[in-house]
Amino acid sequence: MKGAVITMGMVALGIVLWQSFVPESSPVQQIDLEEELIASYLREGTRRHFSQDGVAADVLEISVATRLQNSEETTLKDIRYQARAENGAVWDIEAATGIFFEDLNELELKNGVTILELTRDATMQTESMHLYMDQKRAQGEQEVVMTGRGSRTSGTAFELDLQSSKATLKGGVRTEYE
Repeated sequence: MKGAVITMGMVALGIVLWQSFVPESSPVQQIDLEEELIASYLREGTRRHFSQDGVAADVLEISVATRLQNSEETTLKDIRYQARAENGAVWDIEAATGIFFEDLNELELKNGVTILELTRDATMQTESMHLYMDQKRAQGEQEVVMTGRGSRTSGTAFELDLQSSKATLKGGVRTEYE
Protein backbone atom coordinates (compact mmCIF):
# COMPACT_ATOMS: atom_id res chain seq x y z
CA MET A 1 0.00 0.00 0.00
CA LYS A 2 2.85 2.32 0.88
CA GLY A 3 4.33 1.60 -2.60
CA ALA A 4 1.05 2.55 -4.29
CA VAL A 5 0.95 5.88 -2.44
CA ILE A 6 4.55 6.64 -3.36
CA THR A 7 3.82 5.72 -7.01
CA MET A 8 0.74 7.96 -7.04
CA GLY A 9 2.79 10.81 -5.53
CA MET A 10 5.50 10.40 -8.17
CA VAL A 11 2.91 10.43 -10.97
CA ALA A 12 1.27 13.57 -9.56
CA LEU A 13 4.67 15.26 -9.20
CA GLY A 14 5.52 14.29 -12.77
CA ILE A 15 2.26 15.81 -14.08
CA VAL A 16 2.85 19.06 -12.19
CA LEU A 17 6.42 19.32 -13.45
CA TRP A 18 5.34 18.44 -17.01
CA GLN A 19 2.76 21.22 -17.09
CA SER A 20 5.25 23.75 -15.77
CA PHE A 21 7.47 23.06 -18.80
CA VAL A 22 4.68 23.43 -21.38
CA PRO A 23 5.17 26.71 -23.31
CA GLU A 24 2.43 29.28 -23.16
CA SER A 25 0.09 28.79 -26.06
CA SER A 26 0.14 31.49 -28.69
CA PRO A 27 -3.13 33.22 -29.48
CA VAL A 28 -5.11 31.55 -32.23
CA GLN A 29 -4.93 33.49 -35.49
CA GLN A 30 -8.13 33.84 -37.37
CA ILE A 31 -7.98 33.56 -41.15
CA ASP A 32 -10.08 35.95 -43.18
CA LEU A 33 -11.71 33.77 -45.81
CA GLU A 34 -12.53 36.88 -47.84
CA GLU A 35 -8.80 37.61 -48.23
CA GLU A 36 -7.49 37.09 -51.76
CA LEU A 37 -5.52 33.86 -52.05
CA ILE A 38 -3.02 33.15 -54.80
CA ALA A 39 -4.30 30.37 -57.06
CA SER A 40 -1.21 30.22 -59.31
CA TYR A 41 2.20 31.85 -59.54
CA LEU A 42 4.75 31.67 -62.35
CA ARG A 43 8.26 33.07 -62.79
CA GLU A 44 10.05 33.46 -66.12
CA GLY A 45 7.33 32.13 -68.41
CA THR A 46 7.07 31.91 -72.20
CA ARG A 47 3.99 31.12 -74.27
CA ARG A 48 4.35 30.43 -77.99
CA HIS A 49 1.53 30.33 -80.53
CA PHE A 50 2.38 28.73 -83.88
CA SER A 51 0.85 29.40 -87.28
CA GLN A 52 -0.38 26.58 -89.51
CA ASP A 53 2.98 26.45 -91.30
CA GLY A 54 4.79 25.85 -87.99
CA VAL A 55 6.34 29.29 -87.58
CA ALA A 56 5.99 31.07 -84.22
CA ALA A 57 3.14 33.51 -84.94
CA ASP A 58 3.41 35.21 -81.56
CA VAL A 59 5.43 34.82 -78.38
CA LEU A 60 4.51 36.14 -74.92
CA GLU A 61 7.28 36.33 -72.30
CA ILE A 62 6.82 37.47 -68.69
CA SER A 63 8.98 37.59 -65.57
CA VAL A 64 6.11 37.08 -63.07
CA ALA A 65 2.47 36.02 -63.39
CA THR A 66 0.06 35.87 -60.46
CA ARG A 67 -3.54 34.69 -60.56
CA LEU A 68 -5.77 35.12 -57.52
CA GLN A 69 -8.41 32.65 -56.39
CA ASN A 70 -11.81 33.19 -58.09
CA SER A 71 -10.37 35.67 -60.59
CA GLU A 72 -10.50 35.68 -64.38
CA GLU A 73 -7.42 37.92 -64.54
CA THR A 74 -3.70 37.18 -64.24
CA THR A 75 -1.40 40.07 -63.31
CA LEU A 76 1.88 40.16 -65.21
CA LYS A 77 5.23 41.93 -64.79
CA ASP A 78 7.98 42.66 -67.31
CA ILE A 79 5.99 41.72 -70.40
CA ARG A 80 7.33 41.17 -73.90
CA TYR A 81 5.04 40.23 -76.79
CA GLN A 82 6.33 39.51 -80.28
CA ALA A 83 4.14 39.01 -83.36
CA ARG A 84 4.82 38.47 -87.05
CA ALA A 85 2.69 40.28 -89.64
CA GLU A 86 1.45 38.82 -92.92
CA ASN A 87 4.11 40.84 -94.80
CA GLY A 88 6.88 39.45 -92.58
CA ALA A 89 7.21 42.52 -90.36
CA VAL A 90 8.14 41.74 -86.76
CA TRP A 91 6.46 43.60 -83.90
CA ASP A 92 8.10 43.70 -80.47
CA ILE A 93 5.94 45.12 -77.65
CA GLU A 94 7.18 45.64 -74.08
CA ALA A 95 5.42 46.85 -70.91
CA ALA A 96 6.27 47.01 -67.21
CA THR A 97 2.98 45.51 -66.02
CA GLY A 98 -0.29 44.22 -67.34
CA ILE A 99 -3.32 42.02 -66.96
CA PHE A 100 -3.87 38.87 -69.02
CA PHE A 101 -7.48 37.89 -69.72
CA GLU A 102 -6.99 34.20 -70.52
CA ASP A 103 -10.55 33.46 -71.66
CA LEU A 104 -10.40 36.34 -74.16
CA ASN A 105 -6.69 35.98 -75.02
CA GLU A 106 -6.21 39.71 -74.43
CA LEU A 107 -3.64 41.82 -72.61
CA GLU A 108 -4.12 45.17 -70.90
CA LEU A 109 -0.60 46.64 -70.88
CA LYS A 110 0.28 49.41 -68.41
CA ASN A 111 3.01 51.58 -66.90
CA GLY A 112 4.81 52.44 -70.09
CA VAL A 113 4.42 50.55 -73.35
CA THR A 114 7.02 50.51 -76.12
CA ILE A 115 6.09 49.13 -79.54
CA LEU A 116 8.84 48.43 -82.09
CA GLU A 117 8.28 47.53 -85.73
CA LEU A 118 11.67 46.04 -86.45
CA THR A 119 11.66 45.91 -90.27
CA ARG A 120 10.88 49.65 -90.71
CA ASP A 121 12.69 50.81 -87.58
CA ALA A 122 9.55 52.50 -86.22
CA THR A 123 8.78 53.03 -82.52
CA MET A 124 5.57 53.89 -80.69
CA GLN A 125 5.40 54.82 -77.01
CA THR A 126 2.33 55.22 -74.80
CA GLU A 127 1.35 54.77 -71.16
CA SER A 128 -1.11 51.91 -71.69
CA MET A 129 -2.93 49.92 -74.37
CA HIS A 130 -5.22 46.95 -74.93
CA LEU A 131 -3.84 44.13 -77.07
CA TYR A 132 -6.22 41.71 -78.80
CA MET A 133 -3.86 38.81 -79.51
CA ASP A 134 -6.28 36.66 -81.56
CA GLN A 135 -7.00 39.54 -83.94
CA LYS A 136 -3.40 40.84 -83.76
CA ARG A 137 -4.53 44.39 -83.14
CA ALA A 138 -4.21 46.95 -80.37
CA GLN A 139 -5.72 50.22 -79.28
CA GLY A 140 -4.80 52.90 -76.80
CA GLU A 141 -6.71 55.83 -75.36
CA GLN A 142 -3.72 57.75 -74.02
CA GLU A 143 -1.14 59.99 -75.64
CA VAL A 144 1.06 58.15 -78.13
CA VAL A 145 4.30 59.16 -79.85
CA MET A 146 5.43 57.40 -83.02
CA THR A 147 8.94 57.93 -84.33
CA GLY A 148 10.38 56.70 -87.59
CA ARG A 149 13.09 57.61 -90.02
CA GLY A 150 13.12 61.40 -89.98
CA SER A 151 9.75 62.06 -88.31
CA ARG A 152 7.96 62.18 -84.99
CA THR A 153 4.14 61.96 -84.85
CA SER A 154 1.99 62.31 -81.74
CA GLY A 155 -1.70 61.84 -81.01
CA THR A 156 -4.12 61.36 -78.12
CA ALA A 157 -5.20 57.81 -79.06
CA PHE A 158 -4.36 55.11 -81.58
CA GLU A 159 -5.30 51.87 -83.27
CA LEU A 160 -2.73 49.37 -84.46
CA ASP A 161 -3.18 46.44 -86.83
CA LEU A 162 -0.23 44.08 -86.38
CA GLN A 163 -1.27 41.92 -89.36
CA SER A 164 -1.26 44.70 -91.95
CA SER A 165 1.38 46.84 -90.15
CA LYS A 166 -0.94 49.84 -90.09
CA ALA A 167 -1.00 52.39 -87.25
CA THR A 168 -3.73 55.03 -87.04
CA LEU A 169 -3.19 57.94 -84.67
CA LYS A 170 -6.25 59.87 -83.54
CA GLY A 171 -7.02 63.22 -81.94
CA GLY A 172 -4.64 66.15 -82.03
CA VAL A 173 -2.30 64.45 -84.47
CA ARG A 174 0.89 66.40 -85.04
CA THR A 175 3.98 65.49 -87.08
CA GLU A 176 7.46 66.99 -86.91
CA TYR A 177 10.09 66.27 -89.58
CA GLU A 178 13.82 66.30 -89.05
